[in-house]
Amino acid sequence: MAAAREPIAVIGTGYVGLVTAAGFAELGSEVYCVDVDVEKVERLRRGEIPIYEPGLEELVAKHAGRLHFSTDLAPALEHARLLFVAVGTPPTYSGDADLSAVHAVVGAMPASDRHALVMKSTVPVGTGTAIQRMFKEQGKPEFRYVSCPEFLKEGSAVKDFLHPDRVVVGDEGDWAGDAVVELYSPLEAPLVRTDIPSAEMVKLASNAFLATKISFINEIANVCEETGADVTEVARGMGLDDRIGPKFLHAGVGFGGSCLVGEETVLARHHGRVTLVSFEDLWSRLAAEGYEELDGMLEPEGLEVLSWVPGDTEVRYLPVMFLTRRDYQGEIVEVRTKMGRRLRCTPDHPVIVGDGEGQLPEIKLAGQLDTADWLPIAQGAATPVDRAALASVTGALESSPRVGARTGDVRRSGTISLAELGRAELSLRGARLGTASNGLFVGTELSLDPAFWRIVGLYLAEGNLAVDGARGPRHRICWSFHPTREEHLVDEVVAYWLRHGVQPKVASTPTARTVSVSSRILGTWWTEVFGLARTSYEQRLPDWIWERPARDKWALLSGLWEGDGSWSLINGGPSAILEFGTISDELADGVMRLLGDLGIVASRRIGRTAASTKDTHWLRISGAAQIERAIELVPVRDRTGVLSTLACQAKRTAPTGYRRFDARGPAWARVVSAHRHRFSGNVYSLEVPASHTFATSTGVIVSNCFPKDVSALKQLAGNSGYHFQLLNAVIEVNELQKRRVIGKLQKHLGSLVGQTIALLGLAFKPNTDDMREASSLVLAARLQADGATVRAYDPVAEEESRHLMPALEYAGSALEAVQGADAVVLVTEWAEFSELDWAAAAEAMRGELVIDGRNALDGDVVRAAGLRYEGVGRR
Repeated sequence: MAAAREPIAVIGTGYVGLVTAAGFAELGSEVYCVDVDVEKVERLRRGEIPIYEPGLEELVAKHAGRLHFSTDLAPALEHARLLFVAVGTPPTYSGDADLSAVHAVVGAMPASDRHALVMKSTVPVGTGTAIQRMFKEQGKPEFRYVSCPEFLKEGSAVKDFLHPDRVVVGDEGDWAGDAVVELYSPLEAPLVRTDIPSAEMVKLASNAFLATKISFINEIANVCEETGADVTEVARGMGLDDRIGPKFLHAGVGFGGSCLVGEETVLARHHGRVTLVSFEDLWSRLAAEGYEELDGMLEPEGLEVLSWVPGDTEVRYLPVMFLTRRDYQGEIVEVRTKMGRRLRCTPDHPVIVGDGEGQLPEIKLAGQLDTADWLPIAQGAATPVDRAALASVTGALESSPRVGARTGDVRRSGTISLAELGRAELSLRGARLGTASNGLFVGTELSLDPAFWRIVGLYLAEGNLAVDGARGPRHRICWSFHPTREEHLVDEVVAYWLRHGVQPKVASTPTARTVSVSSRILGTWWTEVFGLARTSYEQRLPDWIWERPARDKWALLSGLWEGDGSWSLINGGPSAILEFGTISDELADGVMRLLGDLGIVASRRIGRTAASTKDTHWLRISGAAQIERAIELVPVRDRTGVLSTLACQAKRTAPTGYRRFDARGPAWARVVSAHRHRFSGNVYSLEVPASHTFATSTGVIVSNCFPKDVSALKQLAGNSGYHFQLLNAVIEVNELQKRRVIGKLQKHLGSLVGQTIALLGLAFKPNTDDMREASSLVLAARLQADGATVRAYDPVAEEESRHLMPALEYAGSALEAVQGADAVVLVTEWAEFSELDWAAAAEAMRGELVIDGRNALDGDVVRAAGLRYEGVGRR
């Protein structure tokens, strides 16, 4: 509990006022909150929070004894010298700020030489001067005035107050300014103390300059298209001027300046297939598929990445709106954690950090990280897809060497060519395939059972694919084992292939026992279709494993560990450790992520042996609880002994390298270093609008590169009274998108008269109940004007919405909202809508149309439920 400090008053208990009051209570002040809304004050006295903001309800409850709510100004004047003004200043029809509430506060002040108004509300420049003049005209010239603008973002306002990037105080150098500075001193934030008009201008200029810079470079991009210039080169040349700087000079998406290096990886799902891929390769694949680059940006369809919504317990795949690439010359930050995790990005990339104590995470720039910060590590797997238990190897025929002509009569040889098979309209099911009548034949299907994944794991550890042969390329899939001590593994591989009608060969040398399977078709499928590498240097996990159930993941890892891993006792016991080494960067990254899917937090150490020309990645699993969960990685013959040894531990100490605060949530690893070094090359960014996060290399979860949006920017500009000419075009496009939703409905339904439309989500954005500038306001009004009945559901914004849209029908859940609806429109990308049971929704709906206004839903899942899915710009 913070030490007692000077009492203060806060006039206005809206978004800014209530957060400010709770924040100062946390710092130790008695806070007297005043509001003219009697009902709101009564609710606050009962502990009911009238707005939704993560962490605010807990903070108010924590300091209930320090927060006093009243409609009477007298107690505030009696106890507090500093009166913080946080009343609304909404834009008028002209775009100017409505200062009527501010003027009402000024008029209510008594003549006093011991009080000061501290302006938190967003006001035009010159407001402070006007208020001081009003004080003189009202006979209270000694009443002091301070400008202290707020920089709170919805969804992170509590964190923004307690960890500000700056505190701005504008005053006349008197006691009032000194008192405000002292009040903020515990936060140890950079202080800008200046005159009153300059402080007012800081707020407005911050909002305006970002918009101006973004809009300017986009206008330049348009001119470049007409003249043949390259806006990327233009921006780079401009940014090297110290007076301009490189930030926010990136045309296209506009809000992105922070990026990751191309070697960083994401777990992506594209058109239903999951793959672990680097940013560089992902860009190349999308470009090869025909997605057109526009000013360094790709807008892919059907692309999702593994993401985490802060506060949720599970990771999930969420849609990607944009992938961007730009040339970068400058410093990057290489962040390392105690668990050996690594992240390489530009210094201004936003990173999710925790305090290691389970408090709400916050956003911090990578260049500001220090050893007090903890980074989230993705744990748990997204729900696996229950695909067929059989894999077809016939796809390998498309990329294998061309099958030769018939070598004899079908009856004599027992073979038939694919061409003849096709003409006869015969099925391949149950057939056996070969590239020569006297060669090795394989079945058309392989069972994807744990036994299969075990031999895959053994191949990752001990295998390679050899291509040789004097009469044409011969493919040999090989497993190499110890010459005497791993005969049981030789038998396991041989037995698997014999069960599938394939005759493997076993050979012995002084240094190894080798099992090989020779087949062009199987070898081509093994690498070109299934996705395994030919050598240990290039080895990687096959994409299919990411959507397999846990038993198959454990089977692959057990084969991998038994082939090239080990277990050992630490100092003779009772503690143990599991260790695995690989020279493949991609395999190390994949194994760490796969272990994370299974709830295991592995550490990594990178080193190079004396005889090696490449670094080795050593992955380690430690801690009794983790060893017990990962006991399948220990050979069967040793498991009882390991478990017995662990049972002898008198006390189990908590892990030192990571922490878990929820059994299903992310793990947190402490930052140990953040070093900068020069970099030259391409850097990449993602925009995941539904969560604003994605998991990158080794599972480290970072924030989106584009944390702002056009609607929020318009709201700030409007509140400031600043007339943005450049921003008008952006706003116009945004408004047109809302009208396009109405057009989509009319295209499918015809006239909307008598139709029932369900709106999922009403708030301006997720994690808030703010309805200012919400898209739902425009959509609902247009739908009702066209004769439709509108039924809506929002997890937290219903109460606020009822004041603004009383004619809507409100539902208590998403399924209730879609009951009997002719169409559904997703308006706000709350996480629960992506998890909606769309089969149940389809049964409840009268129609079949779902319009995804945020591209936040899985279109395939919606369509699989028998519904018609239509996103924005998606096929």
